Amino acid sequence: MSECASSSLESSHVSVGGQVAPGLRVLVAASGTGGHLIPALHVVDALREVTSGAVVEFIGAGKPLEEKLIVGRGFTRHIISSAGVKRRGLLGLVQFAARLPIGVFQCVRLFRRFKPDVVVGVGGYVSVLPLVVARIMRIPSWAHEAELHPGMANRVLGYVADRMSVSFRETTVKGRAVVEFTGHPVRPELKAVDRAAVRTGAPSRLLVLGGSQGARGLDEAVAHFGALLSSRGVEVVHQCRQENVDLVLNSYRAAKVKASVVSFIDDMAGAYEWSDIIISRAGASSVAEISCVNRPAVFVPYPFQQGTHQSDNARALANLHKAIVVEENQPQFGQRLTSALESVLSPETYRAMKEASCEPRGLEAAQSIALGIKRLAGR
Repeated sequence: MSECASSSLESSHVSVGGQVAPGLRVLVAASGTGGHLIPALHVVDALREVTSGAVVEFIGAGKPLEEKLIVGRGFTRHIISSAGVKRRGLLGLVQFAARLPIGVFQCVRLFRRFKPDVVVGVGGYVSVLPLVVARIMRIPSWAHEAELHPGMANRVLGYVADRMSVSFRETTVKGRAVVEFTGHPVRPELKAVDRAAVRTGAPSRLLVLGGSQGARGLDEAVAHFGALLSSRGVEVVHQCRQENVDLVLNSYRAAKVKASVVSFIDDMAGAYEWSDIIISRAGASSVAEISCVNRPAVFVPYPFQQGTHQSDNARALANLHKAIVVEENQPQFGQRLTSALESVLSPETYRAMKEASCEPRGLEAAQSIALGIKRLAGR
């Protein structure tokens, strides 16, 4: 099944020295979460910059967010039959086995039609089968690992892919794939954010980022740390889920805190530039972006994460004294979060965290991956 919302990508050839030569053709497998789709789009944008005439199509799992981010931007999306197995027990294994022959057939048919030069997987179960089939058909493949410790999909793909880019220098991958540290692709406009800016005295602008998976615990914690913010004169921009906007806004009003509460931030670079400190979930993209903008952070890992990915990501920055980690699924979360926030609001702690050394993990990642894909294709 394929979908396309635009014909802007139909041209697949460019003129080279008066001859008509095929452009670089890339299939990108990315599942239906923002954590996979958005970095994939950053890589695709970079591919178009480094390779004239590149033709890119996507493989997805049929999730609604793919419709918005992939089809909505004019890309062709091919839905491949697949199923995740992690934490799904016997049912997951049965569904995976039942869909496997169909998925293999769909991949082979797609590859024969599209003739990709490279197949790229950007994490999640939907990336496994296309890269396995690419290996069988001797098509070069590239996988990207966003987390500090590879998930199940990329642990498999370490033995399948030709190349694998990683977001953390500390990441290790077993198998045949040649591993390259690139950092995690982030929005290019973050390059304009002033990393060196330091607030004189105590920090007074707090950015709260709930993330896409839900942050009701963070939203409800406002009732605990609101009084602290009020006493320190801290202004807040708080991003939460749409259904929680009124709850959060009323909590800030009750604490007499000047706050802007929104369900979506259009100008993230501007929000980062405005902020002094950040409270955030610890998805790979959030951790990469915060390392790029160099703001002291309090990370609250998603409590229902698979494994310990977000906690591990957060501790990578905490170990560099750039962040404090507060686990939501432990007792007295509100009080512990307030205590961590109080610590970061101290001028001494804020300045020490701000000045601690940390490389930006992603400002050049998309371009590095794009150039790597181009080299892998022999272009």
